[in-house]
Amino acid sequence: MARFPIVTTLPTSIGGGADSMALAYLSKQWETSEPDEISVTALVVDHKAREESTREAQMVSQWLKDIGIKSEVLELTWPEATKVTAFETHARRLRFQALGKACRELQIEALLMGHHQDDTVETTIWRLCTGAKGAGLAGIPQVTRIPECHGLYGVSESGSSYTIPSKQQPQRHTTISTGGILICRPLLSYPKTRLLATCHENNIPYVSDPTNFDPTLTPRNAIRSLLSNNQLPKALQPPSILSLVKSSQSLLTTSTTLSNTLLQTCKLTHLNLPSGSLILHFPKTPTPLLTSSKNPHERTHQLQCLTLRRITDLISPFPENHFPLRSFESFTHLVFPSDTQVPHTQKKPFTLGGVLFQPLQQRKSKDNAATKEAQEKSPDDKDIDGNAWLLSRQPFMRNRLPTLRVEVPFSDTSVKYTSWNLWDNRFWVRLAIVPGQGSSGGTMDGDVGGVEKVPKGGEGVSLFIRPLQPSDLQVIRRVVDERGGNPGRKKTDPALVALMERLARDAPGQTRFTLPLVVVEKGPCGLEYDLPVALPTLDLWIPEMWESLQISRLWKLQWEWMYKMIDNEPLELMGWL
Repeated sequence: MARFPIVTTLPTSIGGGADSMALAYLSKQWETSEPDEISVTALVVDHKAREESTREAQMVSQWLKDIGIKSEVLELTWPEATKVTAFETHARRLRFQALGKACRELQIEALLMGHHQDDTVETTIWRLCTGAKGAGLAGIPQVTRIPECHGLYGVSESGSSYTIPSKQQPQRHTTISTGGILICRPLLSYPKTRLLATCHENNIPYVSDPTNFDPTLTPRNAIRSLLSNNQLPKALQPPSILSLVKSSQSLLTTSTTLSNTLLQTCKLTHLNLPSGSLILHFPKTPTPLLTSSKNPHERTHQLQCLTLRRITDLISPFPENHFPLRSFESFTHLVFPSDTQVPHTQKKPFTLGGVLFQPLQQRKSKDNAATKEAQEKSPDDKDIDGNAWLLSRQPFMRNRLPTLRVEVPFSDTSVKYTSWNLWDNRFWVRLAIVPGQGSSGGTMDGDVGGVEKVPKGGEGVSLFIRPLQPSDLQVIRRVVDERGGNPGRKKTDPALVALMERLARDAPGQTRFTLPLVVVEKGPCGLEYDLPVALPTLDLWIPEMWESLQISRLWKLQWEWMYKMIDNEPLELMGWL
C-alpha cells in the first residue's frame, strides 16, 4: 500500500491555512476512491514558539479528525539560546527535520505539501527583484528532495543503497547511498482562489493569518498586496510570470539535454570512489552544441559551466548544486577547448567546486600508480598527453578537518552497529565491536595483546574519524620498527609494504590525505589511546595498531560504509556504466 502524508504546518502566528486544509480534503477523497492503494496521514507541526501554538495544533488535528484523516502532532524542541533574528531560519530547519524524521519512522518516502500557483508567482517576482535568472526563475519544483535535513540518515539522500562495479577490478563493487524523503507539491497548477472555493463548497474549516496580508512586514507580503490590488505592470502580473516560469523550465530542460551531449564527449577511464577520485579525458577539440542561437559563444559557455558542475558534484564534499554556475565561469576554458584557445598551453592544477583538478602530464611518476593503472586499461592511452585530468577532493584547509566522534558499545552476541554517520559529506560510515573474528572489511586476524577479562556490558570504545595525515604515516613506520626490534623492518614488513602500495595505487599523492581514518581514542576502563587503526573506505587495517590494544584478542572492529548519493547519468554518458 502506498502511504502519502499530508503536511499541515503552523506558521509563526497561526496554522491550518486554506491551502493545507484543501490538500487534506482532496487527499482524503483520493484515499476514499482507492482505499486499497492509498493511506493518508497528516503531520501537524507544533512550533512551541508561542503559548497558543499547542492549542492551535490540537485544533487543526481535530479538524483533520472530523474530515476522517488520522494525524500526528510533531512538537519542535528549540535550542536554549536561539537568537530572535534567526527565528525563521531555525523554525524552518526544525520543522523540516521533524517532518523528515516522522516520515522515516512511518516509512513514508513522499511528503505532500500545499504550495499553489500564487506561491509560484510570488516567489518568482521576489527572485526577479533579487537579480535571479535561469534556474532561479523556474518556479517552485513539483518534486524535490526534503531540505534542511542534510546528514540525517534515512531522511536526506540515504536509507537505501545500490552497487556499481569497478572496471579495474570487476570483482569489487562500491556501495552508493540512495533514498530519502521527497517533497511533492500537487497543487502548484491551481490558484489559491480554487483552494478557497474547495474549502467553502465542502465546509472545510481553515484559518486566515492576518499577518500574511500586512505589506509592511515582509517583501513577500508587499508583493502579495501589489498582486491582489492589481498594482503591478502587465509584465509582472500572474499570466506573464507564469509564462516566464514555463520558458525558464523549458530552458532548463534544453540545457540538460545539451549538457548531456557535452558529457558524451568526455571519457571516464578511472573511477575510485573509495578514495573519492576519478580520471577524466575531456574533449581535445571544441564541441559544437548550438547551430541557432543569438549568442552561441555565451550559451556554450553556460552549458560548459553546467556540465563542469555536474562532474564536480560526483567528487565534491559539498551538497549537489551547492555552487552557483557563475563560480565555474572562469575555469571552463581550462578543460573545454575553444577555437580561440592558444594550443599547447601549459596546464596547471586548480581547485573548483570542492574538487582538485590535476593534469596528468604534470604528475610525477612516483605518485602516478593510479594514473598508470587507468592508462593501461583505457583504450585511449594515446590521448594521455592531451586533455586528461585527475579529479579528487580538494585538500583540507588548515584547522578545518572534518571530524566525527563515535561511541561504539561492545556487542555480546549479535552485531550491533552504530547509527550511520556522514563524514565529510562524502562517506556514510557505521561501526561495531564484536567478539572474536568479524567479517570482511571490518575485522583483523591475529591475537597479539590479550585481555584478562571480557569488558563488562555497556562498556565500549571511543572512536574518532578524521582524515589520514602525514604524521600518521610517520607514527606507523615508527611503531612497525619498534615492535619488530629492527630499525629497518619498515622497509620489508609485508603489511606495511602492502599498505603503502595500496595507497600509491588507489590514493596517490595528496589524495591519500583526504581518506577517512578510524582512530581509537578511549578503550574500556577509561584507558586512553591515540591509535590510527583502519582506513575503512579502502577496507585496510593499519599494521600493528589494533594488535597493540588490550582488547584485540577477544574483540574485533567491524565497519560498513557507503559513498554519498550521486547522479548516475553523468557516469553513463561518460562511458562508465
